Amino acid sequence: MPLRVFEEKRPLYQTVAEQLTSAIEGGRYPVGSMLPTEAALCTQFGVSRQTVREATRLLLQLGLVSRHQGVGTRVERSTVAEHYVQRLASPNDITQYVNETRRKMLHVTDVRARQAKIPLPGDPEQRWRVMEALRFVADEKHPIAWTQIYVLPKYAAVTDEKDRDSVPIYSLVERCFGIKALVVRQEISATAIPANIATQLRVIPGSPGLSILRRYLSTQDEIFEVAFSVHPADRYKYTMQLDLAYSTGPVGLSSEAPGAQR
Repeated sequence: MPLRVFEEKRPLYQTVAEQLTSAIEGGRYPVGSMLPTEAALCTQFGVSRQTVREATRLLLQLGLVSRHQGVGTRVERSTVAEHYVQRLASPNDITQYVNETRRKMLHVTDVRARQAKIPLPGDPEQRWRVMEALRFVADEKHPIAWTQIYVLPKYAAVTDEKDRDSVPIYSLVERCFGIKALVVRQEISATAIPANIATQLRVIPGSPGLSILRRYLSTQDEIFEVAFSVHPADRYKYTMQLDLAYSTGPVGLSSEAPGAQR
């Protein structure tokens, strides 16, 4: 039986990717051969070019194929290796965090990328919409996090949505502009809380904290949102689940899941 790399109830492009993976593992497309053209795959599976491209992207991530401009997609491996990775089981994990906390907006403004507190992709002169806020649990007086959310200007209208404080911003961008977040990249670091943020969090400047940086990448290979948060050490708990996954690359973290808060 071929390995079932992708989850049940998956999007169409994942179904196509799984069938191509099975075909590669079964020898239909041997190592060194070329996959059919996009047009041929569209006809074969009865799907759009975008679906084929997303399916091919997953095969690239697994290391099964390589893509060459003007040549096509070449099969590089016939099997995938097992390892354990941290996975974002569902966008609902992020939504749960939003539902269990409340956001107090401090201000919304526009800044150039070079003026941001964190590195932003692209042109340093590119303007981003930035939302600065505090997050609280229920009716507690002390915030559990200080956050900044940077959104590309072409999606900045979401900051005016009525439910902006009760729905994840990436979800609003998806809903309002019809794009889809394909990957959420997350970096977690220990930090000494700077004085200006410590004042907002009501902690002593320099006290220990946890910083979390998330970058949201769309199916169009565009980072459309970057979120940065700082949590006091005694008000936040991060948990993860390690699931079996398959990859030809080195063992590591493939994506992220927010943990339990408090």
